[in-house]
Amino acid sequence: MSFEGILWVVLLAALPISEIRGALPYGVFVKQLPLPVAFGVAFWGNVIPFFLVMRFLPFVFSFLQRMQWFHRFWVWYTEKAKKHFDPYRKYGRWGILLFIGIPLPFTGVWTGSLIAFLLGFRFWEIFPFALGGVAMAGSIVMLFILFGRGM
Repeated sequence: MSFEGILWVVLLAALPISEIRGALPYGVFVKQLPLPVAFGVAFWGNVIPFFLVMRFLPFVFSFLQRMQWFHRFWVWYTEKAKKHFDPYRKYGRWGILLFIGIPLPFTGVWTGSLIAFLLGFRFWEIFPFALGGVAMAGSIVMLFILFGRGM
């Protein structure tokens, strides 16, 4: 088990394209990490984007909204986005958990956190559901790894 391998898994898990669905197989098959280690590292690496979106995005947007052109753009964009994500509002926090938890392209913690932010969820209100979604996605990917290796 190499420190370099762990760093690569954390990096891949934190990236918006690969997230846990790419980092976990990479850690197991390429870096030869034991599955429990790869899962733990990929899990926590995939939680990093949640903190970035839910903690820093409000500060960035409050700063940018001081500019009139951005404020107009943001009002237009959020109204459009809220209409697009209205089905998730119906399911609330559980919808965010499922959205993050299904390991498909363009679903994951980056997009799920952005949706939660746009829908107005507070950090601690959505945090357990984001963790649950990451755990669900990681568990599904782990099952594919186990069945792919023949258990």
